[in-house]
Amino acid sequence: MKKDKEEKIACHVCQKMIPKAAALHAEGQEYVLHFCNLECLDYWKNQHNKEKT
Repeated sequence: MKKDKEEKIACHVCQKMIPKAAALHAEGQEYVLHFCNLECLDYWKNQHNKEKT
């Protein structure tokens, strides 16, 4: 049976609401970021690497 009220979260990049169970994750020391798909995750990684340099 499907839950009517699945917990949803926003993608860290595009803000699309997605089921928490389906989200991709990137973890830091004190946080967890959620992404709706690999494209958003890759975009974040690229931006994050640019900020480090």
